[in-house]
Amino acid sequence: MASLFKKILGVGEVNPFPADVPFTDADPCAGCATPCTTHEQIPGYLQKKIEPGPLVGTMKPYKRHIMVVEGTSRTWRERIEEGDEEKVTNAVSKAVEIAELGYRTIVTACDPMPEESDAAASAGTEGHAVWLFPDLLSIPSVDAASATGAIDTLLAMKDAPVPSVDPSANSIDAVTTSSNPLTPVPLEGRAWIFVCTHKKRDKRCGVAGPLLVNEFRRALKEMNIDDVHVFGCSHFGGHKYAGNVIIYHRNPAVDGNWYGRVTACHVRPILQTTILDGQIFKELWRGAMQKSADIVAKRGKEW
Repeated sequence: MASLFKKILGVGEVNPFPADVPFTDADPCAGCATPCTTHEQIPGYLQKKIEPGPLVGTMKPYKRHIMVVEGTSRTWRERIEEGDEEKVTNAVSKAVEIAELGYRTIVTACDPMPEESDAAASAGTEGHAVWLFPDLLSIPSVDAASATGAIDTLLAMKDAPVPSVDPSANSIDAVTTSSNPLTPVPLEGRAWIFVCTHKKRDKRCGVAGPLLVNEFRRALKEMNIDDVHVFGCSHFGGHKYAGNVIIYHRNPAVDGNWYGRVTACHVRPILQTTILDGQIFKELWRGAMQKSADIVAKRGKEW
């Protein structure tokens, strides 16, 4: 791997792995045979379409990520920003464009997937939950008409209260008692794992994604971890590196890191080494979001 990076980057180039990221050189699949017969794998014809080579640097820089709980992995159109089926997601995307933030913000749809779908639906028939990362904020019910106001409110929140890590907080959203329906509330939990499951955009993520979501959820139960949430989400870039995973975490060292070519074999090591121990697998790392100094400082004190 090291020699391959030297060939690509050339001797003397800047190390692509930042010193402030707690990397580990450990093999995330050390416990499995080759080929693995213990964990479910994607079909061979799709495995051949997963691009090899270095993963580092294969994601575009961004500072914020907005998730809209709307639609499902199976029903999202190929490009959700071009249709009107995901009305709130589209409205939020347009609101972000109008805001002219001066930095890149990703907007994706989130699929709670089977076991969470009833909870998501209970957020209200008139709207959909909208989550903001790395700020860890939520507006539980937003419709297309209120999207612009919701985004303006979310992006203006700089010193919102952050709840303590509560292992019993396993709901997908926090509950607000404010009379203003657009009042942001803190998200509950320790970490949020998003897996691209956008089937109509690319079959690689459409097959690998749901498999990973199910494996993560099984592993969380086996490991008795109930403050980490796993969801499917729409395209965020790099289907050729499926399975694609974004991790948001209260630990600023782990927050906003991207993994690629994740398989079911990697799930338990990711939960143990990254989510619990706070180390990033160098072999799987695609990059990380740009983090503002104030959020890093605030999260560091809380963590």
